[in-house]
Amino acid sequence: MNSSEINELAAALVAAQGEFSAVPKGAVNPFFKSKYAALPDVVASASPVLSKHGLAISQHITYDENGNDALMTYLMHKSGQYIAYSMKLHLVKDDPQAQGSAVTYARRYSYMSVLGLVADEDDDGNRATQAQARVIKKPAELTPGQEKLKAALGKKFKEANDRKTWVESVVFHDIKGIAELTEEEVALCSIQLALEEAKA
Repeated sequence: MNSSEINELAAALVAAQGEFSAVPKGAVNPFFKSKYAALPDVVASASPVLSKHGLAISQHITYDENGNDALMTYLMHKSGQYIAYSMKLHLVKDDPQAQGSAVTYARRYSYMSVLGLVADEDDDGNRATQAQARVIKKPAELTPGQEKLKAALGKKFKEANDRKTWVESVVFHDIKGIAELTEEEVALCSIQLALEEAKA
């Protein structure tokens, strides 16, 4: 994750979050027989509020430091301030269809995450992940980013259960501990903490 100064961006996002409504589940996943909010629904729901507060999101396909396909998401403010982070794309196979499915899923996930929108079931991502079960890496020791997040959460919340609940509300899935968080999720939690501190 990288960013500029975010004082004006944070104030605008705080105001926007007060006006966001739950994104309607307008699409149906036939594989899991469940409803979810498709990317067009997410964008259509958030765009008017973003525009009102001088905010915009831009997403680009890029590569990470290891040469893997990734999605870069920018949250920008009219002042020129921004927050940017990348999310690795997980392709089932090397063809345009698999890439398109992974990109669409990553765009929706990242778009909702950076704005703090209400998340729906993520079953629509099965085309990007159905060939393999989701494996949660549990390192013996926390990464530097996880350690920094743990310390920041310890200052904000006295109870471990409160910390756990807060993190789950940001990453949109249950966790057993900080060690389960990916680098992208650690970055998202750090962004949300910074925004809440700016609001306070």
